[in-house]
Amino acid sequence: MDKAFKILIADRNRNVRNLLQRELLEAGYQVILAGEDRELIRLMHDEHAADLLILDPDLPSSLSIAELITLLHGRKPTLPIVIYTFLNDGLNYRDLPGVAMCLEKEEDIDHLKEGVTMVINKYYSPCPA
Repeated sequence: MDKAFKILIADRNRNVRNLLQRELLEAGYQVILAGEDRELIRLMHDEHAADLLILDPDLPSSLSIAELITLLHGRKPTLPIVIYTFLNDGLNYRDLPGVAMCLEKEEDIDHLKEGVTMVINKYYSPCPA
């Protein structure tokens, strides 16, 4: 890939944010962090906003996660969202606009990196001529 894709990680747990940041930086991505909904929404106003969002549905928010996802999708309809959560709670969100994938949090984050690569390839690969 020629472009360093920008990934926004929105997770309530600072340790999870830092771990994912370190792993994704090592994989060659640019990484931005948010710990709550206001920060996430503010970061999505940037003209160079993220290319992909990794979202913990337990993010502290005054909105429901469905409302937050709908708001973000309205601001950047092309933004793919990866729901990253414990258990299979992500299945509740897979039909919301912009949700590209739901992944369960595991100790080994290789599955997340593989998922991120799959989503980026799906959403940003050039169309065949």
